[in-house]
Amino acid sequence: MLETYKNILVGLDGSAQSDRALQEAVEVAKRNAGKLFIAHVVDDNKVLINSAAPASEVFHELQEEARIEIEHKLAAFDFKNVELVCVVGNPKKALASDIPKKYAIDLIMIGATGKHAIERTLVGSTTAYVVNHAPCNVMVIK
Repeated sequence: MLETYKNILVGLDGSAQSDRALQEAVEVAKRNAGKLFIAHVVDDNKVLINSAAPASEVFHELQEEARIEIEHKLAAFDFKNVELVCVVGNPKKALASDIPKKYAIDLIMIGATGKHAIERTLVGSTTAYVVNHAPCNVMVIK
């Protein structure tokens, strides 16, 4: 690597590839003495379609579940310079634009594929979108 990355973003969606991206991101953050931002984006379109409960209640519950799961995954690593970022919205836009701009991200690490293979076929993958629209370098993990 030619650059030093200080603010590293990794997006988690519960897939095996995003878990591998997390492992790689922790190592890159350690090597660069950087800060790791772990993002979980609750897709507002999917939640509103699949629930009869009030949206704010569902969003809060999903964010809390993600926070607990991410903290559990982080327990396996000896790394403390981490910030959890749980947001509601479009995952593509959040990972490619909103979060990187807000936190001055200089590297995004993302799994090559996520959990939703059918959606990938219909509308294109989140990874492809992030690679093409991010304001910084993107490392795709297989």
